[in-house]
Amino acid sequence: MNYWLIFLTGLTTGGLSCLAMQGGLLASIIANQKEEEIDDASLSKEELKEKKRQKYLSMLQKNTLAQSFDQLDWLPVFFFLGTKLIAHVALGFLLGTLGAYIQLSLSIRLIFQTLAALFMLATAANLLDIHPIFRYVVFQPPKFVQRLVRNSTKSKAFFTPAVLGFLTIFIPCGVTQAMEVLAITSGNGLSGALIMFAFVLGTSPIFAFVGIATAKLSEAFRQRFMKLAAWLLIFMGLSGINGVLTVLDFPITFQNLTRPVVYYFSDERLQDMKRNGQLPAQATGVQRVVIQAGNNGYNPTRVRVRAGQPVELTVQSKNSYSCANYFFLKAFQISLELGPNDSKSVTFTPDKPGKYQYSCAMGMYTGIMEVL
Repeated sequence: MNYWLIFLTGLTTGGLSCLAMQGGLLASIIANQKEEEIDDASLSKEELKEKKRQKYLSMLQKNTLAQSFDQLDWLPVFFFLGTKLIAHVALGFLLGTLGAYIQLSLSIRLIFQTLAALFMLATAANLLDIHPIFRYVVFQPPKFVQRLVRNSTKSKAFFTPAVLGFLTIFIPCGVTQAMEVLAITSGNGLSGALIMFAFVLGTSPIFAFVGIATAKLSEAFRQRFMKLAAWLLIFMGLSGINGVLTVLDFPITFQNLTRPVVYYFSDERLQDMKRNGQLPAQATGVQRVVIQAGNNGYNPTRVRVRAGQPVELTVQSKNSYSCANYFFLKAFQISLELGPNDSKSVTFTPDKPGKYQYSCAMGMYTGIMEVL
């Protein structure tokens, strides 16, 4: 498992996906803390109290509070993100442990991926105010959680952000759900915990920035930032749906539309011209094809075999921790799951000439097997 890639996912797409659902919660903590600062100022001497209070209120209205983060800024963020991390690590351990006894089929994974993609698109539509109906996609915590949130946001202690950070496990964003599925499929408690640790840690920088920025920066800036996040969510949602269609070998996908252009400018086309359509060498009547699965996809991305003769397909991985380790060739019902350093083979006989797509289980990486 490549935990570094999981961390980068949290740092980029994960953080953006979660900010729409949880960023406001952190911002409310910061804003509430600012109100408490004003209340504390009332304990000063009368003249000094009124002067400071009016100045602070003026700065608050203009969104021009101190540029540097004081303790009342970063401590709530620290407690919120800290307990959020601990809660998700514990959840990852539980999911990984359960995964040792429960294995999700490819169909279930694709359903999760589709739902996550649709949710991201609906969230983006809500951020862009396309239609009031998309407001219903915002997750609402259970009733007891809502009561606890209402009560705890009035507290002056740092217990408040700690509790709210823990409760974020009840409102997971789409990418978080994908990581939870990955924790289940790991089939190991420690691996599941490390997956959630790397992911949530990656979301922390942008999450903290968005939470504080929402409270400190101007409303105009916040609106522009949320629109940018919405368009990025649209891109991620469409990418997720495209991945599902790719695995299902749907004829209209981004890869199918761009493959002729990509292939024309690739080194692989030049190699094919040198081979002049040469087919794989035969041994005892079996065609042997080897495909390397790596962190950047498959190599080669285009193979040729003869129809009507057995094919021994071998997929190998070397230091690979990507989606490519889950090889899927739908046309021949071939599904292989490889470890980081692994090799698996399967023998089948293609009967009908044509071009058949192989891909990873999420549709991120693809290739073509051409039967002549």
